[in-house]
Amino acid sequence: MNPRVLVGYVSVGGNTAETANILAAAAREAGAEVAGPVDLRGKSAELLIGHDGLLLGEPTWGEGAHHTDFAPFDDSMARLLEPGRALAGVRAAAFGGCDRAYRNFGRAIELIEDRLAACGALVVQQGLKIELAHNGHSRAFTRRWAQQFVARVAGRLEPQAYRPAMTRADADAVMGITPAQRRARDNAGLML
Repeated sequence: MNPRVLVGYVSVGGNTAETANILAAAAREAGAEVAGPVDLRGKSAELLIGHDGLLLGEPTWGEGAHHTDFAPFDDSMARLLEPGRALAGVRAAAFGGCDRAYRNFGRAIELIEDRLAACGALVVQQGLKIELAHNGHSRAFTRRWAQQFVARVAGRLEPQAYRPAMTRADADAVMGITPAQRRARDNAGLML
């Protein structure tokens, strides 16, 4: 049986939408029946019911809050799904765009994970943080991340601890930035 996976997101500048599209395509290639990607603006959280796996994403807003376009969907999850733990047994993971200039780097991912867990879902994979904009390396990483998620939903791969969350160094690895490149840029006062 092919797992049913929903990819849902909110995007502002297009980075998180691009991530959602890559995830959906890679999950299909890995054998999942994929719903989406679905823009979650104005949607009810009831659309999460009936799937084996959920990939939800948004950009981190300001110093680590939900984006204003995602907040109503989070409220819907709290109101409709959390009381009865309606997502019990569903496997899930979160993704999003972020910017290292902020102290709470990519914290929206952790907020999504917390809500998913409160609704009964099993977060089975460390959240994916894409800094600012995709490059070739991050696109390849994102495809592998989606394929690993499908394998976890299907039971072919063991769940991965999702805490601690992806660090700045981990996000650099996603982007293909080596520690030496990061130090050189930081020393020069440049952003990568």
